[in-house]
Amino acid sequence: MPPIWYGHQGQMVSDRPYQSRRAVGSLLVNVDPRARAPMFEQLYEQIRTRILAGELPRGVALPSSRRLATDLGVSRTTVLQAISALVDEGYVVATSRSAIRVATSLPDQEQLEAARRGSSGSRRPRLSALARATAALPAGVPRLGAAPRAFRPGVPALDQFPIGAWTRVVATSHARAKLSLLEAADPAGHRGLREAIANQLATARGVRCSVDQVFITTGMQQAIDEVLRLCVDPGDEVWVEDPCYFGARRAVTAAGARLVPVPVDDEGLDVAAGVARAPHARAAVVTPSHHYPLGVTTSLARRMALLAWATRARAIVIEDDYDSEFRHHGRPIMSLAGLDDTGCVVYAGTFSKTLYPGLRIGFAIVPPALVDAYAACRRATGNPASILEQDALATFIADGRFARHLRKMRGVYRERAEAFVEALRAECYPALVAGPCDTGMQASAMLATGSDRRFRDAAAARGIEVGAISDYSVSRPRLRGLVFGFGCVRPAALRTGCRELARVVDDTRGNADRASLVT
Repeated sequence: MPPIWYGHQGQMVSDRPYQSRRAVGSLLVNVDPRARAPMFEQLYEQIRTRILAGELPRGVALPSSRRLATDLGVSRTTVLQAISALVDEGYVVATSRSAIRVATSLPDQEQLEAARRGSSGSRRPRLSALARATAALPAGVPRLGAAPRAFRPGVPALDQFPIGAWTRVVATSHARAKLSLLEAADPAGHRGLREAIANQLATARGVRCSVDQVFITTGMQQAIDEVLRLCVDPGDEVWVEDPCYFGARRAVTAAGARLVPVPVDDEGLDVAAGVARAPHARAAVVTPSHHYPLGVTTSLARRMALLAWATRARAIVIEDDYDSEFRHHGRPIMSLAGLDDTGCVVYAGTFSKTLYPGLRIGFAIVPPALVDAYAACRRATGNPASILEQDALATFIADGRFARHLRKMRGVYRERAEAFVEALRAECYPALVAGPCDTGMQASAMLATGSDRRFRDAAAARGIEVGAISDYSVSRPRLRGLVFGFGCVRPAALRTGCRELARVVDDTRGNADRASLVT
């Protein structure tokens, strides 16, 4: 249907644009019944746009609803819906004898122009210094699509998740929900889930705690963020591992604290270097059981040195224990919190790795001395995790299904880790040398030569996702290597991915050789 033009008095002029010296403005209405938007929304949006643009001056009459409906070939109900929306929002007013006119109380043209300029994005609300600093941090490993592929870091084996059993538990939880579950939840979280977590950690991680010390979060990020806001003032120094997990850097920066990069070597966090750089730091964020991204485990001597420093400095240590349940051989390493006798460690965990990322449930175990203060801060914000999901997870743990799932996944990740290391050694050695791979679902490999960022980009061009260790560095990069996720990839696809990666190695060598010939 061609557009229909109306003059400023509401008469239909023709099916072609018309202007006259007497015209104050013209109304172009083009309603397309094949468009996705309903026809009344199309009509509403076009009239509204022309009013805001000043093409329909204040007080000018619009065509009657009958006339518009007849000329457009639509029902009068469609036209009346559009006009009703315009009246409700104050763009037009209904006067005597059902006449519709543009409202006279609209902003003047200068105000409308200013509003248009603002909506175009040229003038935006001013961001705080903390927001600007947080936004400037690396976003993470670029993803090449929605589906997991080799070697996307940090993604569990979702193909192994017992979706049927979990769905039944969730359905049962929803069906039997009592009024208490539908009311405002305890800010600390579902008590049954907190009890289940306390019992699980006592057995699996050596963490001794009461249910009152357990607080449910939406994940690791919220746990770190809440503890920092509880214990750190803007400008305070906070130790972070170097290289460091992106989320920890974001949380420290968002809290307004000063990042103090502490190097990580084969024994984990170099505590002596941290003490030399910032002896009076207020907090430290660490991954002692399985460093991300290098994969090393902090030695017992370093762990005891870290606890001794925290006790002297009255600092808090946030232990990010994101995937230590998945130790491939033997039992999991004793947690740092399990060694803590002075109450300086907050233990933070998440179900995003052990179950699935979309669950968005984690937890923080706070020392007894911080329970009241943490609870008070939580009351100010409330518990953000779904209480019905928490109830289902409590049942999933209490029934033993969670423990069975962990046992199964240890075998899955052990198989995939062995397949990855074997394939990487066969296809890419000595250009890439695998690091520790005895826990979790990701590993790193050091580059013999070249830029890890260029290698990452070259791999992405071939459809392979890897992270560059340089991107995780807080200070000047000391290490050049890649971060691989093998958790979400089957062994056959891991071997195929390594063969494709070998082609990237060959391409990189060829480019380097050609560059040396040119020079």
